[in-house]
Amino acid sequence: MTGAERAEATAAAKRLDDLAAELDVRGFAAHVIADGGKLRVRVQNRSISQLSDTVYAAPAADGSWWLWWSWADQLAPIDDVDAAAFKIAYVLTPA
Repeated sequence: MTGAERAEATAAAKRLDDLAAELDVRGFAAHVIADGGKLRVRVQNRSISQLSDTVYAAPAADGSWWLWWSWADQLAPIDDVDAAAFKIAYVLTPA
């Protein structure tokens, strides 16, 4: 891994921490997992534990970093933590 790639991964990890904190404010349990070189945040609805997902951070084909749903759809650009938290909360909240 080059120095630039390492810096991008470090910045992505910080954004996942920010996302976990924002989801906590919105009433979700969220914790960052960094193992095997993968950066992820596990999110769970505190009231209905079955409503959960793991969001991960990774570069897109063009090299820009994104947050991705567990099913590999792009969720939001890595720096748009508010939009990502809104979408996650929407999906993990019952109608």
